[in-house]
Amino acid sequence: MRCSSLSLQGKRDNNEDAVFTRMQEGYLPVAAVSDGMGGHAAGEIASGICVSAMEEVSRTPSVDAQDMLIAAIDKANQQVLSAAWADPLKAGMGATLVAAVFYPDHFITANVGDSRLYLLSGDNLKQITQDHSYVQELVRLGILSPEKAKTHPRRNMITRCVGSDSCEADLFYTRWQQGDRVLLCSDGLSGPLSNLHIAARMREIKDLDILCQQLAEDALRSGSTDNITLAIVENQGGEQA
Repeated sequence: MRCSSLSLQGKRDNNEDAVFTRMQEGYLPVAAVSDGMGGHAAGEIASGICVSAMEEVSRTPSVDAQDMLIAAIDKANQQVLSAAWADPLKAGMGATLVAAVFYPDHFITANVGDSRLYLLSGDNLKQITQDHSYVQELVRLGILSPEKAKTHPRRNMITRCVGSDSCEADLFYTRWQQGDRVLLCSDGLSGPLSNLHIAARMREIKDLDILCQQLAEDALRSGSTDNITLAIVENQGGEQA
């Protein structure tokens, strides 16, 4: 595997997103993106707790991927709730979390909230995760079209988050192959950019560091007013590195 990541403050006063990647030999390759929410810098505390929990739980070599993802999310949820309970200024803080563990022939994803994971395989870009949001529920029920969901005034209202009683993660098992790429991102990137645009960039730019920077710049030019955070993982084939 090879990986690159980036987190930009964008047009916000501070960066409430966080990202974590580990592609170290002897450990499960893992990547995670978290988007925090809450006043008085509580959002950045919540997202920091999420990625710290992922980093801590994933230290144990050869741990079962699904168990690790669930344990990390449970740990983060309890820590965010405890921190919010201990400080009235942090009451109501929370975060989204999308994370994946990678193997040469498949990867396992967990998500809570509306941060996303996409798979680019050949020319096809597919969103693997499903947003836990008010507008996505309307789309699922056939009340709202996906196109109208992108501009709905309540599009940022999420229905699950880390730091709440609604912290149940969805889990996905996905096959991939050599040359495929995975994108994890906060809605500061996925909101303003279409799937067609993301797919085109991911196909045309080979250098992952340049690709991360270009996607972030594209999101800013397309009107993103949020923090922009992403991680890209490429399957290079063979054994995990």
